[in-house]
Amino acid sequence: MALPTLRARVLGVVLAGAAAATVCTAAPASADTVYGEFTVGGKIEEAFDATGGVDTWGNPITGERVAYRNGRFQVFEKNVSFYWNAGVDSGNAHFVGGAIRTKWGQLGYERKALGYPVTDEQDVPGRGKRQDFQGGNIYWSSSAGAHQVWGKILGRWAAMGGSRGYYGMPQTDEYRVGNRFAQDFAGGTIFWP
Repeated sequence: MALPTLRARVLGVVLAGAAAATVCTAAPASADTVYGEFTVGGKIEEAFDATGGVDTWGNPITGERVAYRNGRFQVFEKNVSFYWNAGVDSGNAHFVGGAIRTKWGQLGYERKALGYPVTDEQDVPGRGKRQDFQGGNIYWSSSAGAHQVWGKILGRWAAMGGSRGYYGMPQTDEYRVGNRFAQDFAGGTIFWP
């Protein structure tokens, strides 16, 4: 009876060694794409390809990195990053770039009040750009740069037509006036409360 036990132990060691070798030498998944020294895969690759891939964003300049609350992000040559979190926007990845990305970074990226992006950057015809995040939006115009709109001011502004309404695009970030908050828009100032 000792022989089958010895064979089982030897077989177990051989199989464990083979499994370890497989883990150490595993290549990227067949759906992943390698660009130079970095791989783009999963939901980030889906969003990257769907929005223009290398022709639009350039090559990756980092590997995929860990983001807040088990999310992921990857940085590309043309001043853009793709962010993904399974619990945000049905697990879709979105790009954040340029002045909107800079503003989002000043506000703490995904770790702070705005959270993860829930849309890609979008045109606001004749006015500029916008991108929606979990906790508010960032708008960009050539005349005023990038500004976040969030909270109760976002609610009031949206109820009055948002960027296409009377108030138009934001001209400043939110600021305090005594015990109130205010934000300047092209058509005037909105206060809360």
